This record gives sequence, structure tokens and C-alpha cells, in this order.
Amino acid sequence: MATITAISTKGGGGGKATLSYISRNDKTEKGRWVTALNCTLPTAYDEFRNTKQLYKKPGGIQYYHFVQSHPKGYDISPELAHRIATEFAKKAFEGFECVVATHTDAEHIHSHIVFNSVSFENGKKYHSNKFTLKDLRELSDEICLQNGVDTLDKSHLKQRSNGITTGEYRCAIKGQSWKMDLMNTIDLVMKQAKSKKHFCRLMKDKGYSVRWEEQRKYITYTCPDGKKCRDNKLHEEKYRKEKMEREFEIRRNEASLTRERRESARHLTGNNSIRQQLESADWSYKAKLGYAAGGTGSTGRADATARYELSAEEDRGRTSADDIGTEKCVTAADLTGWETERAILFADETARRIQAQADHKNVGSDNSFAGGLGDIACGLGALASLTEDETIEDNHYPVSDRKTLAEEIRKKEELGMKM
Repeated sequence: MATITAISTKGGGGGKATLSYISRNDKTEKGRWVTALNCTLPTAYDEFRNTKQLYKKPGGIQYYHFVQSHPKGYDISPELAHRIATEFAKKAFEGFECVVATHTDAEHIHSHIVFNSVSFENGKKYHSNKFTLKDLRELSDEICLQNGVDTLDKSHLKQRSNGITTGEYRCAIKGQSWKMDLMNTIDLVMKQAKSKKHFCRLMKDKGYSVRWEEQRKYITYTCPDGKKCRDNKLHEEKYRKEKMEREFEIRRNEASLTRERRESARHLTGNNSIRQQLESADWSYKAKLGYAAGGTGSTGRADATARYELSAEEDRGRTSADDIGTEKCVTAADLTGWETERAILFADETARRIQAQADHKNVGSDNSFAGGLGDIACGLGALASLTEDETIEDNHYPVSDRKTLAEEIRKKEELGMKM
């Protein structure tokens, strides 16, 4: 059953920032789940203000804000949740200008309801007391039951919630929440991080230190201003230590498959038919990721991102020549919440590899078998290098670079390329 929560509006101004926040495209599927009642969305704030001026009641509370939330894990569609919230707002706040916005970007679907403090019908102000929230919750329960939403056991209502607090919500509207900044930074870094060590280094580059130790239950972040935060305070399960570790394990396994392809390519002998076979397989891999020959722009990357997860699942289901065609069943344990960021990471790396190959061809590289096989072997190894552990300390980089260069020279010499 949905629960109703009152959000304090003290210090929130006239409500313009709040209306803008709850109607954001990234939270409402590009405005699909936003409904204005007794007003129009683009001018809702002005209509709120004009009504108060019309009835000469510009002072006091400017607007009210409630949230109707469905528990995390409860199966309800955005359409139904929005319909319930809209019906609830019509009955609970009849005669008031109101905006209902259902957010689908969190682990639990919830609807924001913001309405004017003065009625446009009669100029009366909305008043609430200690019984108001109880009455609103009863009305919400009634509407939920009428729409086929079952009543939950009381045990669900007693579970600890990692939802955003009222104070954090107000700060988020103003763009001042350090915790929101931390989560946004982690989201960005997870589109680039190849391993746990790489993640820590990238966070450090952005001013955050990360304490991630095997013997500790939580990951602890220290923000640039010195504030500390554990992973279990970041509102979503994907930020938890076990989910993050599982995600990097998946990235490492997927890179291992690519490493096997690279090793196979290195041991192939040099005849023209094998070269053609390798080139055909490589271009087939590009096509599977959505790239046309020579097409390495942003459109290609978007297609690769959209199709990557399917291709990764297909690859994980083929462990040898004997079991080609077998499919892996994805279980809940395989879902980390970072699937989109992982797809972006691998798609970017693939785009860079394809662009490098295209540039190499454009400058008139020779068509010798050794050169072609070397390009392909290096290309197949690009994704495999994603999850190799990287050192965090800057003074280790020169040593790492020399080792990498020596390894590349050795590989090319094995392929018959003179260095």
C-alpha cells in the first residue's frame, strides 16, 4: 500500500524551484508522468501566485508538498502509480491548483504532489493539523484498493528505509546536496572504471577518497569538504559494497573472454584465408555492437550501448566450441544496477578500437598478413585490458608504461613484425 509523506516547505520560496524539480524529464520519462490539475504546467507557478494576489493572501505558507510512495520492490507500473496519485490529488485537494509528478528513476516509484496554499475557487487557505496526514493516508489506501493495489503486511511498513530525508530533498532542489554530488560522481566514474583500483583512482582525481577494504562491511567515502558517507547511506542498493564488487567481477569476467580471443588470434598461422576469417569475425563483432563500417561517431556509440548487454549475455553463454548456442539465464544475483554504465564503458572502448583501426587504414598501412594480424590481435585485446589492475600511486606509472611497451613489442615480434 502506498504511504503518504509530508515534505516541509519552509525556506522553499514560492514553489518555483520545487515545481521545476518534480517535473524534470530525467525523473518523469520526459514529462510523460506529469499532470497539472486546475492549471497548466508551464505557468503553474504564476497561477499559484496570481491566485494568492487575487484573494489578497500573499503571505504565510505558499504551497504544500506531499509524496505518495510505493515500497521498494513492489510491482506497480508507472502508469498505475500516476493514475492513483492523480485521483488522490483530485479528491484530497479539490479546488486547488495542483501538479502531480510520478518519478520512476528511483528503486521505488513515488509521486510528488505540489498544490497552491490558496483555493482558486473561494480564496480559502488550506489548513492542516495533526489529523490531516492520517486522513490523507486513509484516502490513499481507499483509492489504492479501488485500483487493485493490494494491502501490504505491516512488516513491510516497519522495514528500515534508505529513502531521502526531507532536509536532503530540500538541498537537492537547490542543487546544494553534497550527498547528491557524491552519487552523481560515482555514477560518472562507473562509466569509466575498469576495476576497483581504477575506480578509487578516478574518485581521487575528482577530490574524493575511498576506503574500500575487504575486512570492512561498508565502503566509506570522504568528500572534498571533509564530509564522510558510507555506502549504505546513498539510498540505492547499487552503491552497496557487495553490488559494486559483483559489478567489477562481471567486468573482469567479460574482459577475460576477450583475452581468450586475443590469445587465440596470436597463435594462428599466417595464411590469407585465416586473415580473412579474423577480419570477418572482427567486423561481425562491430556489427553486433551497432557499428557500420567506418561509422564510429556518437550514433554508433549509442547503438552499441543499446545492444551491448545482449551481446555480452550471448558471449557469456558460449564457453567452448562444444556449447555454442547455449544461453545463460540471467538471475537477480547477476543484476547489479550498473548495467547501463557497464554498457557505456565497453561501447566507448570498442568505439575507440574501431576508430583506431579506421585511422590506421586511412594513413595507408601495408596489407601484409603480419601487420593485419597484429592489428586484429591488439584490437581483440583492447577490451581485455579494461579490468587489469591499475596502480593508484602516480609514481608507479612510468614503470607500468615501460612494462606495457615491452609487452607490446614482444607481441608484435611474435607476429613477425620487425621493431
